[in-house]
Amino acid sequence: MRCLSLPAQLLLPCACLLFACTEPSADDGADEIGSETDADSTTGTSEDGSTDSEDGSTSMGETETAGETSTDSTADTSSETGEPPPPPSACEEVELPPRDGADVMVAPGPEGKVIVDGSETTLRSVVSSANEGDTIWLEDGVYTFDEAGEGQYTGVYVTTPNITIRSVSGDPAAVILDSNYRSHGGQSAVLTIDAPGVAVAGIGLRRSIFHLVHLWANADDVLLHELELVDGGQQFLKSSGGDAIDNVEVSCSRFWMSPEGRDNVWGYGSQNGNTTCYTGGIDTHEATNWNVHDSTFEGIYCDADGVERPAHGKFPELRDNMTYTGGLAEHAIHMWDSAPGTGHTLTRNHILDCARGIGLGLVAEVHGGVITNNMIFSSFPGGGEHDVGIIVERSIDTLVAHNSVYFSHPEAYSSGIEYRWGVTANLRVHGNLTNKMIRARDGATADLSDNVADDAPGSWFVDAGAGDLHGAACADLPAAALHAEVGLDFDAQTRTDPTFAGADHCE
Repeated sequence: MRCLSLPAQLLLPCACLLFACTEPSADDGADEIGSETDADSTTGTSEDGSTDSEDGSTSMGETETAGETSTDSTADTSSETGEPPPPPSACEEVELPPRDGADVMVAPGPEGKVIVDGSETTLRSVVSSANEGDTIWLEDGVYTFDEAGEGQYTGVYVTTPNITIRSVSGDPAAVILDSNYRSHGGQSAVLTIDAPGVAVAGIGLRRSIFHLVHLWANADDVLLHELELVDGGQQFLKSSGGDAIDNVEVSCSRFWMSPEGRDNVWGYGSQNGNTTCYTGGIDTHEATNWNVHDSTFEGIYCDADGVERPAHGKFPELRDNMTYTGGLAEHAIHMWDSAPGTGHTLTRNHILDCARGIGLGLVAEVHGGVITNNMIFSSFPGGGEHDVGIIVERSIDTLVAHNSVYFSHPEAYSSGIEYRWGVTANLRVHGNLTNKMIRARDGATADLSDNVADDAPGSWFVDAGAGDLHGAACADLPAAALHAEVGLDFDAQTRTDPTFAGADHCE
C-alpha cells in the first residue's frame, strides 16, 4: 500500500489492516423469502440517552468491568476464526489530509508518561498543546495511562481542529494506547475527539472500561484510518445523541473482542431476564453521512457461559451489586438514525462472529443509507447472544445490495437479512446472497430483485466455515443484474453486467 505522506525523517514502511465481527437480532410477525419464524430478541426499544461531559460516555446502563484483568498489553489479538484477508485495493487510495504545522515526535515513557524532546510529559498534555495543522507522530511501543483521581482526567482529549495523530511505522499492532481497564475520569474514553477535521491513523487502542474512541460535540469531518480497536467495555466507537456528528470516515480498521474482553463488558437492564451486555462496534446517534468501509469486526458478543460480571463493572454499588452473564450485544455497525437528505454508506466490511452484523435505524426514522458488498458470517446458534446479519428498521430511501450473509451453525438465527416496520419506504433489496431468509417484519415492504435466500450452500464459497465468502465455483453462483449504484464488489473490483449475487464478483 501507499505510505501516507511521511516527512523525510520518517520514511519507514507503512501497514494496512482489516478485520470483522457479527451480532444477533430478533423477530416477530414476519414474512419473506424463507419459511421459518423465530423468537425475537430485538424489541424496538431505545438504547441509551445519556448526556456527556468530557467523559465521552453515553450509557443507559452504568456498568463496566469485572474480575481479574491482565496488565499484559501484548496479549494475542489474532483472529479467532483465522487470519483476515489482506486489505482491499481501496485502502491504498485513502490519503490523510495534508498538514502544514509542526511535526511532534512522541515515544513511550515510564508508566503513564511519554517522552518528547528528551522530557517526560503525558500524551494528554501533548495532544492538548497541539496547534491547528500539527501532526503528532507516535513511535512504536505501548502507551499507558494513570488511573484518574477525583476530578482528574487522564485519557487523550482532542479539542484542536485539523490535527493528525498517527504512528511512525503505520502499524497499529505496534503502537498501542493501552487503557488497561483504568478509569480516565468520569466515563471518558481512551481517545475523545471534540474538534472538526481531526485524523487518526495507524494506531491501536485497547482495554477500555468505557468506549475506546468517543466522538462528540464538535467532531465533524473526522477520519479514522487503519486503527486496531480491541476490547471496548462499552461501544468501541461511539457518537452520542445530541452531538450530531457528521461526515466521519472509518476505513481499513479492525474491531476485535478477545475472551478477556468479554469478561470486562458492561451490562444494563433488570437482572431477571433482560440484562443486556452493553458493548458493540460502531454506534451512532443523530449522526449523518458516515462512511464505514473496508473494515473488519470480529467476536463482538457476550458469552452466556462466561464469568458472572458486576452489572456496573468497577462500580457495582450503582446497580445494587447485581451480576449478569450473556445478553445480546449491540451490532458490529449500528447507525440509529439520520436526517432527511442525508445517508450513511456501509460497504465492503467483513463481519465475523459478532452478536449482530449491521443495523440501520430502530426507534426513529433513518433516511438514506447504502449497505453494499459486506460479508457477514456467524458460526453460533441463534438465541439470546446471536441474531441477524443485516436489519433495517423504519428506514426510508435505503439500498441493501450485494451482501453475502452465511450462518454455519445448524441452529443459527433463521434470517440473514430483515427489514421492519410499516413506515419503511422506498427500500431496495437487490442481489443479496444468504443461506438464511430475507424477511419482512411488522408490515414492512421492499422492492426485491435478484436475491438468493435460503439456498446458498457452503460449497459456493472459498471457505464458508471460516467466513471467507468469496465465490469458489463461479459457474454455480446465481447471476444478478448490475445495479447502477454498485459498480464495484467486496474487493473494490469492477463488476460486469450481469454480475453475481452476493458481495464478490466471482472471477
